[in-house]
Parts: sequence; C-alpha cells; structure tokens
Amino acid sequence: MKGTVAWAVSAGAFSVLILGLVSLAGCGDGDAEEARQEAREAKKRVSTLEFSLAQAQQQITDLKEELNVVRETRDELQKQVDQLIPERDEALVLARQAEQVITNLSARAEGQTSATVSLQKEVDQLKALVADQAALIEELQKGGIEEPDLADVPLEDEPPIADPNADPNADL
Repeated sequence: MKGTVAWAVSAGAFSVLILGLVSLAGCGDGDAEEARQEAREAKKRVSTLEFSLAQAQQQITDLKEELNVVRETRDELQKQVDQLIPERDEALVLARQAEQVITNLSARAEGQTSATVSLQKEVDQLKALVADQAALIEELQKGGIEEPDLADVPLEDEPPIADPNADPNADL
C-alpha cells in the first residue's frame, strides 16, 4: 500500500512536470512564465502529498504499535480470566456448602426452640409446685393445718409401696 501511494504521488508529479515542459516548449515568454508557475505549484503539491504520505505512514506505524499493545493486554487479561474461573467455581461450591450448613443449623435451631419452650413450661410447673409446697410447709410450721398422712399417698412417678408386714396371700 505504501508503494502504491508513493508511486501514484510520483507519477502525478511526473505528469505535471511533463505537461509543464511540453507547454514550455511550444510557448512564448508569457507561456513560459505560466508553465514555471504551474511547475512550482506542482512541486508544492508533490511536497504536500509527500508530507501527507509520511504522516499517514507514521500514523499506520503508531496504530500498529498500539494494536500490538492492545493484543498483549488482551492476552494477559485472558490468562487472568482463565486462572480466576477455577477459583470462582471453588468459591461457588464453598458457598453452596455453607448454605446447606446454614439450612441444617436453622432446622436444628427451630427444633431446639420447641424443646426450649417445652422445658420452660415444665420449669414453670415445677416452680409452681415448689411454691405450693413452700406455702404448705410454712402453714405446717405455723401449726395452722394438720399434717396430711403422706404415707398413704403415692408419688406420681413412683408405684405404691407394699406393706412388708402384710400377708402376701391375703389378696388371693
């Protein structure tokens, strides 16, 4: 492409010079001056075109260098992406495992909450029983009521105790 542009510029300048020389050969002084003027203008145009060509070639060189830098940067970024993909996948697996652990712990916490509520009710019942017994003991100490015969009353959790002096065949 560079050679084509340079050849076109050179061919154009050469054509202008040839036309100028041909017009000089067949013309008088006035025509000769006009031909010289055209030749000067042609030289200026050639000079301007050569300058423009040099600038275009410099821009092409600069853009090629910039393209190479961009390609290198792209390749480096692709390497980083390739390294980060396995890390992302591993982090995703860990996040899913953590989510499962959290779900399991939440389920256990809900179970513990219901057990805690049940135990709290039992504690409240036992506190009420202790308060009732403390009131009964206080009344007994003051002598305000008769002491009940507790020997005949079985405890709720224990079976009744048989009289060791009773005849074992009496029930038969």
